[in-house]
Amino acid sequence: MDVAEQALQYGDLRHAVRMLGRLWQMDAVPRSAAVRRIPFASTPSAVEALVMLPDTEVTGRGQRRVTMADIELLDAHTDLYGRTDARHGGGQFRSVFAAFLSAHAVPLLEGGFNAGRGRLLYGSVADAVLALASMAYDDQLPGLAQRYDLQAMRLAQAIGDRGRLARGCIHQARLAAVRGEGREVLTHARSAVVAATGAPALVRAYVAVTEARAWAYNGDGGQCRAAVERARAAFDRAGRGSDPRWMAWLDRPELEGQAAWALAMAGLAEEGEEALKVAMGLPPERTRDSVELLITGAELARLRGDRVGWEESLARAKTATQYLKSRRLARRLADAVAGGPLHAF
Repeated sequence: MDVAEQALQYGDLRHAVRMLGRLWQMDAVPRSAAVRRIPFASTPSAVEALVMLPDTEVTGRGQRRVTMADIELLDAHTDLYGRTDARHGGGQFRSVFAAFLSAHAVPLLEGGFNAGRGRLLYGSVADAVLALASMAYDDQLPGLAQRYDLQAMRLAQAIGDRGRLARGCIHQARLAAVRGEGREVLTHARSAVVAATGAPALVRAYVAVTEARAWAYNGDGGQCRAAVERARAAFDRAGRGSDPRWMAWLDRPELEGQAAWALAMAGLAEEGEEALKVAMGLPPERTRDSVELLITGAELARLRGDRVGWEESLARAKTATQYLKSRRLARRLADAVAGGPLHAF
C-alpha cells in the first residue's frame, strides 16, 4: 500500500522511474491480490503536467549503455501486446507484459544514455505504460490504471512531448467517468485539447473526438456535434506531416466508432448511424472494438425504437465476447442488456 500511496504523487523523474519499477514488479504476479487492492483515489490533477516545462536533464549515467536495439525491442513488445489486447482483452496478458518491462525496461531506465536517446527511451516507456494502463482499465482496475497513467504523464512532461501528455489526459477523462463525474470528464478532455495545441493532426483528431465524447457524457449535443466535425477535419489533414507511430491505431473506422458512441449518447441517432456505418469497416482482428461497436449499434436501435435491431446487436455482441477476457466490456454488455445507458466512457 506504500506503493499505492507514493505512486499518486507527481514527483520528479527519478520518482516516476522508481514507481514504475515497483508497479511492474507487483503487476508481474498473475492475478495479484496486492494489485487488486490498490484503491481508486480522487483523480489527480493534470495541471502540473500541463504547465511545467520539460526537464533540463534527461541523460542517464548508469553503467549499461542503452542502444537503439534496446528501444526497438521495447517498441516491438508494446505493439505486440497492444494488438493482443485489442483481440483478446487485457485481463490475461498484462502480467506478462509487466514482467517483460520489469526485466527489460528497468535496466534501460537505470542505464547510460545521452539526451537524444533519453528522449526516445522515455517516450517509448511512456507508450508501454499507457498500454498497460489501458489493459488495467479493461480489467476493471482503475486504481492501477490511474497510477500507470500518472507516471506516463510525468515521462511525457520530462521530454516535452505534448501529444503523449494529451493521451494521458484522455486516460484521466475515462477514469473520471468511472466515478460518474461529468465535470471532471470534460475538464480532462479539454486539458487534452490544450496539451495537443500544435501537435500533429492525428493527435488533434484523437483529442477532438474525445472532447466530443465528453460533451455527450455531459448531455450537450451541439458541442458534441461540433467536436466530431473538428475531429474529422483534423483526421483529413493527417498523413501530411510526421504523425507519431504510437497513434498508428487511429484509423477512420476507429475515429468514426468513437464518434458514433458520442453521437448515440448525445441522442443524435441519425448522425450516429452514419458514423457507425463507416466504423463497421474495422479490421476483424480488433475483436474488442467490434463488440464496442455492436453495443453502440444496440443503443442507436433503442433510440430509434427498433426492438428487433437492439436484440440482434446485443446477441451478436454476446457471441463475440465469448472469446474476450475483458471485465469492463462484460459489464458494459450486461448494462446494455438491462437497458442501461452508455455511461462507460
